[in-house]
Amino acid sequence: MIVQFWNDPAVILLCLMIILLVDNLWNLYLILREIKMVYGARHVPEVLRPYLSQELFERMRRYKLHKSWFIIVNTLIMVVICGCLELYFGFYGLLWDLVARCAIWSWMKHEIWMSFVYLIFLSLYILVKSLPGKIYEKCCIRKLVKQPKRSWSQRIAMELVDICCSLLLMATMVAVVVSMVNAFNQYAFVGIYLMAVLLTVIIILIIPIAIDPFVGQRVQLENQALKAGLEQLTRRVGFSMRYVQIIHVRDPNVGSNAFFFGSCCLKRIVIFDTLLLNRGLASDARLPPEERGKGLPNEHVLAVVAHELGHWKRGHFYKAIVMFQLHLLITLVLFVICYTHGPIYQAVGFDVGVQPVIVGFIVIFGFLLTPYLTISNVLMLTMTRQFEYEADKFAFQLGYAAHLRMALLKLYADNLTFPLSDTCYSSWHHTHPTMLHRLQRLERLESNGT
Repeated sequence: MIVQFWNDPAVILLCLMIILLVDNLWNLYLILREIKMVYGARHVPEVLRPYLSQELFERMRRYKLHKSWFIIVNTLIMVVICGCLELYFGFYGLLWDLVARCAIWSWMKHEIWMSFVYLIFLSLYILVKSLPGKIYEKCCIRKLVKQPKRSWSQRIAMELVDICCSLLLMATMVAVVVSMVNAFNQYAFVGIYLMAVLLTVIIILIIPIAIDPFVGQRVQLENQALKAGLEQLTRRVGFSMRYVQIIHVRDPNVGSNAFFFGSCCLKRIVIFDTLLLNRGLASDARLPPEERGKGLPNEHVLAVVAHELGHWKRGHFYKAIVMFQLHLLITLVLFVICYTHGPIYQAVGFDVGVQPVIVGFIVIFGFLLTPYLTISNVLMLTMTRQFEYEADKFAFQLGYAAHLRMALLKLYADNLTFPLSDTCYSSWHHTHPTMLHRLQRLERLESNGT
């Protein structure tokens, strides 16, 4: 019976539509839970009252409600209704037929070229379909919060750079994937997986070098008291001080941040100078008036670095790499099982025998594997949030719990976001625990420790 259903394009089409509906309706349910929580939050949480005014809290609350209702309406119209209609009327097959009719010369009929054109047409269609929502979001919703001011020339330049980079990346990926699948058939996933592993290694090698030119400029720490504290802290846990880098951030809008990355001799703890009090300068005379007094005092910076050292000490980077590679391997195996199955293509509007690789990627990853991808995403998000709690616990064990709590509050004051989130919604969407949850966990650790 299962084999009979699996070979019936009509049944597969019904399953794809059910998956689309269930996935998006579940997301809508989570957003409604978030909206209910926001409606119930009328006042600033007590712990945040020194840092967040009631007036600003109300403005952030209105923004979150407005954006959440917009997401619900946009999802119902653009994803649920349009998505089901696209599947039912065979939109993906019709678009491939249009690309085939546009191939007037023989070289244009090569699958790599047709796949590239197909993706361009599909991207244009998605852009036009989502344009009303984008205009409304930009003109009506974003006015409720302050946004970084950019000139029209800067915005146009950024859009053009994004388009050019996207087209270059798209052309490269299409050429590599289509060629590999056509050459190796069901064994192509081995090559794609090895290529992904190679790309991961290249990223690990390049990022420590690329941090300087792309994010800012590496600088020496002028604050000698902080430098001595960092040297003592790193020596205490066996982490070399030469792997701690201070980056002068060119754009102050990137916010205050510090992060750990890499392994072995390529490991780094990168500290943006916006995290440091007065950007770590010995005197604030060189700073513009609006930047003076911003950042964390030395003890709070050490607490943040202790948290990042917790990521290193607990091996979170290696665990994340293993988790991602396992997820990628399972995903590719599932794709290989599905992509040669003709009824899948017939279900979305293709004739018998027409099975473009790029359409297989879109349909299988976009619809068929949604249940697995959703579950794996929730598991990975749960693990990354657990990493944050473990790193906080490591900072507590080093005696920095109180300073870390104050650092979290000060960072929140410098990078204001709405502080509350529904637990279920957060578990499906957030890589980090909310700031309030981290504060509560640290307080429990301190109370249990004493």
